[in-house]
Amino acid sequence: MQHKSKLSIMLSLILVSAMALSGCSGGKSDNSKPATKEQGEKQEQVTITVWDNYGATTPIKPLIPKFEEEFPNIKIDFQEQPWDNFWDKMAAAASGGETPDIATTGLMWNPKYTVFGLFADLNTLSGGKVNGQDIKSVYSEGMIKAATTDQGLFGIPYDFDSYSLYYRSDLLKEAGAAAPPKNWDELVDVGKKLTKDVDGDGKTDQYAFLVMPDWNHYEPFLYANGGKVLSDDMKQAAFNSPEGVEALQFYADMVNKYKIAINWTPDRGSYVAGLKDGTIAMFQDGPYVMGLIKNSNPEQKGKWKITDAMSHKQYGTHIGGTYLSIFEKSKHKEEAWKFIEFLSREENAVQVYKTSGAAPGYLPALESKEVSAPDPFFGDDVPLNVFKKAVEQGKPNPIVSSWQEISQTITDAVAKAVMKESSPKEALDEAAEKVNQILAQE
Repeated sequence: MQHKSKLSIMLSLILVSAMALSGCSGGKSDNSKPATKEQGEKQEQVTITVWDNYGATTPIKPLIPKFEEEFPNIKIDFQEQPWDNFWDKMAAAASGGETPDIATTGLMWNPKYTVFGLFADLNTLSGGKVNGQDIKSVYSEGMIKAATTDQGLFGIPYDFDSYSLYYRSDLLKEAGAAAPPKNWDELVDVGKKLTKDVDGDGKTDQYAFLVMPDWNHYEPFLYANGGKVLSDDMKQAAFNSPEGVEALQFYADMVNKYKIAINWTPDRGSYVAGLKDGTIAMFQDGPYVMGLIKNSNPEQKGKWKITDAMSHKQYGTHIGGTYLSIFEKSKHKEEAWKFIEFLSREENAVQVYKTSGAAPGYLPALESKEVSAPDPFFGDDVPLNVFKKAVEQGKPNPIVSSWQEISQTITDAVAKAVMKESSPKEALDEAAEKVNQILAQE
C-alpha cells in the first residue's frame, strides 16, 4: 500500500491553496438583528452560491425569495446538486480551486474535507451565537460535538439523524405481542411471534426485523453493546473488540440462527417496498424515513408507531444529519452566515419538517405547533419527541479524513458476517487490519 494516497496528497494541496487564497472576513457584525431594506440598499451587492443536495423536497429553495426581500443587497445563486455525484463534484471543485460559499454537508463524507481546512470556523463568524442565542443551547450537544474539531465548528446542524424503532402496531397486536421490544432478548421473543408464513405456501413472507448489511445499521448494535468504532485517540480500529464481535454476532444471528430478520441486500432496492407489502414488521432508522413511508404507503396510516431504539448494555444510536457549512475560500463569509442564521430561525427551521419530512436540527423548532402536533399516520403520537431523545443520547462518528473508506470497510465486514462468508470475528479482524493501515496514512 502506498505511504500516502493520491486523495491525501490532493487534499493537502487544497489546504495550502485554501489558506493562501482565503481572505479575512472582517469584524463580526450583530447578526441577530435583520437589516432594514434601506440599510441593505446602501450596502455592496453580493451574490452567494449555495450547493444543496436535498433534491426535490429541499426546504432551502422556497425560502430564498423571503431572504432576498429582507436582505436586498444579497442574492442567492441556488444550485441543486444530485446526491449521487455531489461529493465527487465537491472534491473536484475543491481541487480546481472553485467552491461555493455554502453547502449542505453530511457527517459521513464531511470529515474528509473538514480535517483539511476547507470549511470556515463558524465559532469565529458567529461569536458562539445564532440569532442572539447561545449555539449550545439550541442544538444538541452531540450534533455540535460531531461538527467540532481543534480547528473550530465546521457546520451548523440543519437536520439531524438518529435511530429509533419503527414498528407495525397492528402486526404486533395480531401476533399477541403486548409491546415492542426494548432490548435484544425481547427482540428475539417478539421476533419469533412476528415471523411467519402468512399466505400458507411454506415460505416465510413476514419477518419481524430488517437487517441491512451496512455499517450504519450495525453501528447502533455496536454502541448498545458498549463498543466503539475507533480508539479514543482515533489511531486504531476498536470495532473488533469483544463488544463489537458480540454485536455483529447477534446482528447476523437474527438472520441465520433465529431467522427472525430478512437480510435486505442492496440489489433489492429500497426497503420501503418491504414495508409496503408487510414483509417487514420492525426496523431501526432515522426520522427522514417518516416522510418516505407516508408518501409511499398512505394506506398504512395509523399502523406505524415509533419508540426508543433497543438497548442491550446501554442505549445505542449514532448521530448523523445535514449541516450548513461555509467554505474557507468564500469571499462573502459574513453574508453567508446571515443566510445560515436566516435558515435557522424557528419559523424557517420548521420548513425542514414541513417540506422534506426531516427533523430540524434547531431544537426549538421541535417544540413548534406544526412539528409537535400529533401525527395521525403514526397513531397520533409525536414521533419527533422520540428522535429528539435519541439524538441527545447518540454518539457522533469519528472525525477523520478517511471516514468514508473506514465506513465502507466496516460495511464489507458486516456483509460478510451476515452472508456467512466469514465469522463475525474473522470479518471484523480483517476489517480492523485494513482500517489501521488507512489510519496510518492520516
